[in-house]
Amino acid sequence: MIVSQGEKPPIAVVIGLVSTADGDRILETLAFLHEAQDNHRCEVVLADRRKDAVSDEIRRRYPQVQIIDCPANTTLPVMRTLAFEASSAPIVAVTEDHCVPAAGWLGEIETAFAEGGDDVAAVGGTVINGVTDTSFDWANFICEYGVFSPPVPEGASALIPGMNVAYRRAELEAVDRQRLTEGFWETTVHPLLLQQGKRLLSRNGMKLFHCKRFSRGLFYNQRWVYSRYYAGLRFPKAALSKRMAAAAASVILPPILLLRLFQAAMRKGMAGKMARSLPSLCGLVMVWAGGEMWGYVFGPGDALAQLE
Repeated sequence: MIVSQGEKPPIAVVIGLVSTADGDRILETLAFLHEAQDNHRCEVVLADRRKDAVSDEIRRRYPQVQIIDCPANTTLPVMRTLAFEASSAPIVAVTEDHCVPAAGWLGEIETAFAEGGDDVAAVGGTVINGVTDTSFDWANFICEYGVFSPPVPEGASALIPGMNVAYRRAELEAVDRQRLTEGFWETTVHPLLLQQGKRLLSRNGMKLFHCKRFSRGLFYNQRWVYSRYYAGLRFPKAALSKRMAAAAASVILPPILLLRLFQAAMRKGMAGKMARSLPSLCGLVMVWAGGEMWGYVFGPGDALAQLE
């Protein structure tokens, strides 16, 4: 159940409104948070760079939801940080505006922290494909989230998803703000928590559906942008020789990526889905490799601000 911030719920859910496709999916997300959580309570803080008709509809349906208006070029990590800072609950859950939590999601989060111990800094769950109409839908999911498809290893893990995750507020408050805003928390915050001796937990019961239907153009764009962002940050600007060597090595990346995706699909029982989506996956890994090559040569540019 979504309640106002003044009611001091145990969990805050922070979301950035960024999606240019399936932009009204957030209404389904909010409905599940409000109606399908066995009376577990949460506050919801949305950072909104879209400021469109859906934003107005959220205000009408869910006046208890706090919305923070952001400039159109605000990056998703900055938006999540702003939403986190505006929240107050002792547990901070992060998801995305096109993801729909399963029934009981809030209860799973509360139980995970209650049973995990004081050294548990974050808990992550599984990601289920909620858009399954075409082979391209499956290619998108396998490419991005196949590794988090259930089942995942239960218990302590260094690998948990960045969009089905919850943190102890105290742990996030102890992180330097620049680290929170400079990149996605699974790459900037999670390694820091592990270095500090904290534990990250993975739980199969913490389920969330990924429900964004991408056009080919949008997904290729997002894959390229993310790959450029990732590669552009791997080495300092001064390390020109390393950048050029990594760019040259990117030409052999597509078969390596396909092999990794196939191995993950086999472990998850999705080999048949991967076989049917193989033509699309071949195109995606080519874009993936091209984006990394570009990032090594030219740096990340404004890629982070383009990601949704």
